[in-house]
Amino acid sequence: MVQPIKTSSGLWCPPSWLGFLWGFAEGTLFFIIPDLVLSWASLARARGGIKILGAILAGAVVGGICMYTWALWRPESARSAVAAVPFVRTKMFEKVQEDYRAYGVSGIFYTLGTGIPYKVYAVLAPSVTAPVTFWLISIPARFERLALSWVVPTMLGLFLKRWIRNHRRLTAALWLGFWIVTYAIYWSTV
Repeated sequence: MVQPIKTSSGLWCPPSWLGFLWGFAEGTLFFIIPDLVLSWASLARARGGIKILGAILAGAVVGGICMYTWALWRPESARSAVAAVPFVRTKMFEKVQEDYRAYGVSGIFYTLGTGIPYKVYAVLAPSVTAPVTFWLISIPARFERLALSWVVPTMLGLFLKRWIRNHRRLTAALWLGFWIVTYAIYWSTV
C-alpha cells in the first residue's frame, strides 16, 4: 500500500513512481498529459514537485525511445498506433514533418504551445536523427514543455501554503477546475 507523503500544505503528494509511469504512458500511447500529477505534486510540496518532474522526464524519454525504436523497425505500424490515440490528428504529423524539414531534430522544440504530443515527434524522428541524438534532445525538449506546470504551482504552493492548508478542498476543486477547462479548450481546438 502506498502511504501518502505528508506535506506542510496538508495536500497529499503523489509518489515518484506515479510520475514515471504517467510520463512513460503519455510518451507512448496515453493521451492525458502528466502535467496533472506534476502540478498537484508541485502545489503540495516543492521537493515533491522536483522529484515528480524528474520521474516524469525519465518516463517520458524512455517512452519516447520506445516509440522511436518501434518506428525504426515498423514505421507504418508505429505511426498508425499514434494516429489512433484520441485527439491526435493528421495535421499534427504534417506539422512535425515540416518542423523536422525546416529545423532538423531541433524541430522537437517547436512543440511548445502547439498541443502536438511528443509521441508524434518520436515516431517521425528516425528519418531525421540517430537514437542517441533523439534521446539527448528529448530531455531538454520535455523539460521545456513541462516547466510551466512545475514552476507556477511550485510558486503558488510556496506563497499560499497557509491558505492551501486551510482550504484543501477548495484548492483541489480549483486545481481540478483549471485542468477541466484546459482540456475542454484543448479538445475543442484540436
